Amino acid sequence: MAIIMHVDFNAYFASVEQQANPFLRGRAIGIGGKPGTRSVITTASYNAKALGVKTAMSSWEAAKICPELEMIHGDSNKYNEVTRRLMQILSRYSPTILQTSIDEAFVDLTYQTKDWLGAIGIALNVKQDLAREIGPYVTASIGIADNAPMAKIAGESNKPDGLTVVRPEHYQEFLSHVLLTDIPGIGTNILRHLEELGISTIKQLRLTPLSLLLDEFKQYGHFLYNISRGIGSQTLERSDLPPKSISHSHTPPRDVSDPLLIRGVFLQLCERVAYRLRVQNVSACSLDVLYKSGDRHFSSTHRQFDTPTQDGMMLFNTAWPHLVSYLETSRLRLIGVRVSELVPAHYQLSTNKKEQKSAILLPVLDTLSAKFGQHVWMRAATIHSKLVEKTSGWRSDHSN
Repeated sequence: MAIIMHVDFNAYFASVEQQANPFLRGRAIGIGGKPGTRSVITTASYNAKALGVKTAMSSWEAAKICPELEMIHGDSNKYNEVTRRLMQILSRYSPTILQTSIDEAFVDLTYQTKDWLGAIGIALNVKQDLAREIGPYVTASIGIADNAPMAKIAGESNKPDGLTVVRPEHYQEFLSHVLLTDIPGIGTNILRHLEELGISTIKQLRLTPLSLLLDEFKQYGHFLYNISRGIGSQTLERSDLPPKSISHSHTPPRDVSDPLLIRGVFLQLCERVAYRLRVQNVSACSLDVLYKSGDRHFSSTHRQFDTPTQDGMMLFNTAWPHLVSYLETSRLRLIGVRVSELVPAHYQLSTNKKEQKSAILLPVLDTLSAKFGQHVWMRAATIHSKLVEKTSGWRSDHSN
């Protein structure tokens, strides 16, 4: 019998800041860019969430909803150090750990305990170690099941600071209370497609024939069929939990209407998204270009790929014409790119020589990025991509 534990640290960046600074405790805080700049909320404290502040909300909107909100400039060095210490705590209880993000990890307890009661004891010890060594304001929600997807769903069902154990014989009953949107791997586009098929609950998904799911979702149909039954890999592999989507966005220091001022930045966004696709060994079937205009109106453009991709230039070439068209009539306050309908990557040699060169080059560049950071290389088109300030306003930094 496999036993997998999922550990998700609650409102992580905000909790770390409140632990580090007693004056922030019990207050509504949001983590984002420097105070006074146009930025988005990366994490909100539970005090702020209770007042309506949400992740990815602009700091301007958040302040309007919650006037007492205090914006804190994120400190990546601090968060990385705390994460390192958190992973050290988890490593005491198992040598097999899969860290999936800065605030989330899976721990394989299969060979560390004989039964579910022992797993609960380990989870409680982790919580005690966390409170004693990091502090009581950094808490974790823990889920335990016999496979990684179910452990994650269990943990996310009880936040913050929860502990949920779901045994295989109870999966069907447990999933009957779970929304499709709570399933890791079911994003907006997959959900819309399911609803078009008349599937709006886990039970309806479970009753759907595999043949229909494969016809509609191709190989992703296997994942949908299995997850509706609580079936997942009982070993920790990155391919076990396909993310719902991957995105990056950018807020220029001023509203932009000139495509030349945003082209390099947008290419960088596409490359960052593509790098994360390759790291997670998935390819994207669809892409959304996200816009926010000067009047703070959000809009987007959706496109499907003929063939799933994880190539940044493919993302850019697909999205760029739509961005240029948007800029003909609107000024840009925020730009983003999001890929979804993610499927396991399958590599096939292309007959296109340019694509062949890219297939050879990208793994080398990814190796460099993994060792030295994503900024170790850049495309020539992105070298002069940022905006710098001068007394008369703003200009691209390659102008004379």
